[in-house]
Amino acid sequence: MEDYQTNPEILGVESDCQVYKATHKATAEVVAVRKLTAEDGVVPPALVREMLVAQKFTKSSHVVNFRHVIRDFKDNKLVYYVVYEHIDTDLRSFIAAKPLPSDVVKKLLFLLLQGVHECHSNGVRHRNLNPSDLLVDEKRGRLKIGAGVGQSFSFFGEASSMPGTTVSLSYQSPEALLGSHVCRAAVDMWAVGCIFAEMVTGEVLFAGSGCDPKNAVKEQLREIFRQLGKPTEYEWRGVTSLPGWDSYEEWEGEKKKARLFLAGDLPKDLLVGSVSLDKDGADLLSKMLTYDPAQRIRTKAAMKHPYFERMII
Repeated sequence: MEDYQTNPEILGVESDCQVYKATHKATAEVVAVRKLTAEDGVVPPALVREMLVAQKFTKSSHVVNFRHVIRDFKDNKLVYYVVYEHIDTDLRSFIAAKPLPSDVVKKLLFLLLQGVHECHSNGVRHRNLNPSDLLVDEKRGRLKIGAGVGQSFSFFGEASSMPGTTVSLSYQSPEALLGSHVCRAAVDMWAVGCIFAEMVTGEVLFAGSGCDPKNAVKEQLREIFRQLGKPTEYEWRGVTSLPGWDSYEEWEGEKKKARLFLAGDLPKDLLVGSVSLDKDGADLLSKMLTYDPAQRIRTKAAMKHPYFERMII
């Protein structure tokens, strides 16, 4: 770490580490550094898993590049510094700063799909995609998936539902919220659909109330079902057999009054909002927000969708 000039600005605090900026003295490159302390001198298992993923993206155009790990001792404790490239602006801030024109929404969505496709092509599911973890380099016209891919991922073939780390419930797929042990790549495509809608309207699509932390998952499911309707076995075979399923009466309530619905269960305000979403865009969104994960659109098919015709990248 003597090669870096650390910045006192804390970028974030996670359950097991701090994230801050530093500048490489020789090259002047600004980087993001995650500092993890090893308890009892044991390498944190989460760090081992993170490195398995990070090393796949050392020269990626769509995922934040991993630089290296530095091992050090501080106050008689073993400390690891995980160094990544740094991009200042995240998509959440980018959305909040100004209304996004239709062509910008389209380009950002395509770049996001490229990043998710790269993850899936490397056998990695992110499982916690959200606007705060998507970084926007406006000058270079890039969007990159942040270093969070290393903390929340799972490999294809692993049995898991939601990641064990802190997750953004508003972007979690219904199968993950219902405790499915079959973790498909489709969990990321649901999140992409939520992010797509948020770029269009400027608002979180499925914002659960979160008033009671103990019932946060149920409240999130209720919000999804209130807007899209409660799924049935006809449209999603096996849904009533998932661990978290229950015939809660509150899930049977009326659809959210603030939204009007068209055929295909798409909110009308996505079509007439501050940024117009045309017929092709609405069709793509509906395919991303399909309840049955086996029927949900995949990255390759999404990138070939008519919505992206005549787009300039």
